[in-house]
Amino acid sequence: MNSMNTTRKMALLSGISIVLMALVAGATMGGLFDSLFTMDYKELDHAVLQQSSAYLLGVLGWCIILICDLIASWGLYRFYMGSHKMRASVMGIMRLAYSTVLAVAIVPLVQILFNMEGGTNSMFIFEKLHQFEQTWHAGLILFGVHLLLLARLVWNSSVVLKTLSVLLFLAGTGYFISNVADLFIADYEHYRADVEMGFLLPMILGELGLAIWLLAKGGKEIIAEKRQFAS
Repeated sequence: MNSMNTTRKMALLSGISIVLMALVAGATMGGLFDSLFTMDYKELDHAVLQQSSAYLLGVLGWCIILICDLIASWGLYRFYMGSHKMRASVMGIMRLAYSTVLAVAIVPLVQILFNMEGGTNSMFIFEKLHQFEQTWHAGLILFGVHLLLLARLVWNSSVVLKTLSVLLFLAGTGYFISNVADLFIADYEHYRADVEMGFLLPMILGELGLAIWLLAKGGKEIIAEKRQFAS
């Protein structure tokens, strides 16, 4: 019974962390941060230095996203290890690798924060923000591979899970293709939005849909089967 309870707990832990991460990511990228990456270094002086409180909240948002990612890595691995331990291990490792890259990417954002009082210049902010963006986008290649592996684990006889699996596969493909292209195409940012538009719905609905399923049903079917067998 302990193993059954653990499976359900891991489903809840993963689901909550992914939903929280999605909400915080939406607030963070939908706020100040989304516009920062399109500004030149002169515009950044006002956007960051004159809106330091909003910038601080944005950095805190990224830290919360990182923590949620780490929790999701552990929770998803523990949830799926019972069905296929090797696949679950590789899937979890890939997400953990992405989380590690994200942690490295956040460092330049924190450096901006700690240098604000010393009169940080606009060029410094510009360089650090784009250092974050480049590192994060490179990490999204690993995240894409993670989703592709997760899609294989999610697939089963259920129509709902098959649908979620396809969405995760498409989302993983989108993240992988888009961010690999970013490494090799110099002016890729001009095309990124158009490329990712075709994968937008799977990117939004895939992992979030899985999180909702984990919260609603994840692990319950195992408990029901065990109880039926015991009776």
